[in-house]
Amino acid sequence: MIRDDGTGRRIVSHEHWVRPFTGATFALILAAASGWPTSAVQAQGTDVQSDEKTAQEKQKNIGSLEEIVVTAQRRAESLQSVPMAVTALGGDDLRENNIATLDEVAGRTPGLVFSAFTLGQPEIAIRGISTKEDGPAASDAVVVSIDGVYIAARSAQTLDIFDLERVEVARGPQGTLAGKNSIAGSINFVTLQPSAETIVRLRQTVGNYDTFDTQGLVSGQIAKGLYGKFSFIRRKNDGFLTNVLESYVDPVSQVVVPNPDFGKDQGELNNFTWRSHLRWEANERLTLTVMADGADEHHGQTNREPVGSRGPLHDCGCASDPIAVNIALGGAGDPFTTLAETEGFANRDIWGVAVKTEYAFDFADLNLIYSHREADFRFLEDSEGLPPFAPQIDLTGSSGNPGPLLTAPPDRGFTFDVNDSAVEKSVQNTVQAQLTSPAGERFTWILGSLLSFEDINRTERFFFPTLGGPAAAPFAPPSFPFGPSDSQSIQRMNSTSFAVFGQSSYDLTSDWKLTAGLRWSTERKEVTVSNEIISGLPLLLKPFDPVQAHKSWSDLSWRVASDYRINDDVMAYALVSTGFKSGGFTGSPSTASQATTPFGKEKARNYEAGIKSDLFDRRARLNVTGFWTQIRGLQVTRFFQPVGATFGEFITENAGRARSRGVEVELTALLTNELEIGATYAYLDATFRRFTGQPSVAPDGSILEAGSFNGNELRESPPHSASGYVQYTHRADWGELTGRVDVTYRDRMFFDPSNNPISRANAHDVWDARLSWRSPGGHWELSAWGKNIFDEEYITHLFTQRGGRIAFALFGEPARYGFTVEYNY
Repeated sequence: MIRDDGTGRRIVSHEHWVRPFTGATFALILAAASGWPTSAVQAQGTDVQSDEKTAQEKQKNIGSLEEIVVTAQRRAESLQSVPMAVTALGGDDLRENNIATLDEVAGRTPGLVFSAFTLGQPEIAIRGISTKEDGPAASDAVVVSIDGVYIAARSAQTLDIFDLERVEVARGPQGTLAGKNSIAGSINFVTLQPSAETIVRLRQTVGNYDTFDTQGLVSGQIAKGLYGKFSFIRRKNDGFLTNVLESYVDPVSQVVVPNPDFGKDQGELNNFTWRSHLRWEANERLTLTVMADGADEHHGQTNREPVGSRGPLHDCGCASDPIAVNIALGGAGDPFTTLAETEGFANRDIWGVAVKTEYAFDFADLNLIYSHREADFRFLEDSEGLPPFAPQIDLTGSSGNPGPLLTAPPDRGFTFDVNDSAVEKSVQNTVQAQLTSPAGERFTWILGSLLSFEDINRTERFFFPTLGGPAAAPFAPPSFPFGPSDSQSIQRMNSTSFAVFGQSSYDLTSDWKLTAGLRWSTERKEVTVSNEIISGLPLLLKPFDPVQAHKSWSDLSWRVASDYRINDDVMAYALVSTGFKSGGFTGSPSTASQATTPFGKEKARNYEAGIKSDLFDRRARLNVTGFWTQIRGLQVTRFFQPVGATFGEFITENAGRARSRGVEVELTALLTNELEIGATYAYLDATFRRFTGQPSVAPDGSILEAGSFNGNELRESPPHSASGYVQYTHRADWGELTGRVDVTYRDRMFFDPSNNPISRANAHDVWDARLSWRSPGGHWELSAWGKNIFDEEYITHLFTQRGGRIAFALFGEPARYGFTVEYNY
């Protein structure tokens, strides 16, 4: 962001990151921008060792892009010198544009897709590689960290974004440098570190839906060599959802009863998150830092809606108009109204502490981190957004009834009504060590190790208020138990992970560098699982007493890279790297046999080449990456109907081979000292090359969903995605006025490996806008902003059931607008 340095000179702030601009459709995006964002920022924290620019150097850089400094390779270096695909988003711009969630970060990062079943069950994909399995014994394809300390429990990963120096997203396997092995990539939230500079910041946001967000931060020197910081954010709104169900048929009495939630606003948000740092510089060699954080979060009912069905009553066989399908299925026809009789929630309590010891030897710098984290997560989800006994839903389809529960003829309906809930507690203890050679030498190296212990207890409950509607009763067997089915799966997982890793680089010449790294990892998981039938018919879960199983996985990963500096402003690189994700056990297994049968590990080999360039006297920055990733044993989680099953079950199995290939582009440009633009674009071709899974089979033996997925697209892998922004800043004696427009575009993508048409989320684009005024000296800032200003209705998560006969989806937030005032001292 171009700012005045107080002397009348215009300079580019090192805190700026560049973002997306472009159009309402993909074609409009390409046509509307001659340049677009590389979400890239100056991310230079107090822990980054870099020489201060002299006044002459600053003068020389007037009107040019500032150098972006990242620590993706565990040492501070220019983004343009890092031989890998990395995107960095700056903390100031995240704050100024009210970016508070990982979903918004994903829209501005090429190759990154974020979705979530609930608050504590995120599904993060990089280049089409993700983890859908939400059981406690699954490992993540994308590693999420705070200040380099990875967060093991998926239920604790989606924190509110605030108080950050930057967010770094590294794409591709990261095992030879990261504490935790990563097969798809990593996301590292780097928090603002305390320093001798006194900072006091207060920020208040108000908006529609009774949005009332408050942020505060105080940081500075406490005593000689002692520095501290405390920050917090309080986010609150009344929700975007309205319950329009006046009454419904009680599943037990079958009497019509009024809905006490009729007309109520639902989906409210009430979060409080805090962070604190205390750093003691004992002497010129030894530094001790204690970091603590916590969160108390309360989220209301989600807007889960039926959006697709394949049957003779509404056999569109597609999701081209999910709202029309929703109406045909008995929904309210609006993603922000609900007919659910059960009000859901998602609550989470998180706290953690980390102690970091840094010691500077003559030959290397030692970094030791011990961390302890705990998370309690609870949720209740009305998984279909419909009341009991909704006779419009027909799941029979042209190939026969998908299960013995459906005995009515095709013109009869079937009620699909299920409440999913879970209680999960996780505890994580991690020790990381890293030894880093001095920078600036011809030969540099990093050695590290990781020891991690995780304990997760999860109880997931599936409650079906009714198994069938009155329309089906005349055709059911005499003993058919209409009424509730209530069951739960009790799962405990203990894991131990250990790894040693290292990477070294050697300058063959002043322009040509070779890099090589190795990592050895081992991970052991032990599970104890039992299923209980609380009442009614065993449906999704079959009862069994506690069973135990354990399994270990090991792997040797490596990385080889070469980079060549063509001139002072252009660098080209090529690399080959491998990644590993340990196996695990299926969550909420239907049978004891499934509970004790592990799925195998996942491996990837990534070929990547790129060019990083600063052009036109550093007024433009263009980074281009091409990649080809081969995956073996890709872990695929889906809901299918085995032979003889009453309803269906979850399964995680290994695909034989998959492939992900594509191109990623990031561009930033200063057209004038007042006008800047930026853009990102990603092309992705991610498919199964060889995968034959278990098919879904009807009781009569007919195939509901074939088990061959060869050539199908991987889930959450849109062929095209883009983002862009344009920003104009006018400076005068009365302050600085800035206008900005952002857009993110995502192509259609599937949420199921079968590529069933009803599992497809359509393409969409989302536009944001902001107008802000900053006072002379920068102490005050006032802004008016809007998000999703054209009120785009788009799907953020989707799942299918009953052999791919019906689909349910979550939608993104509606149009939001508001005002923010910020004071900085």
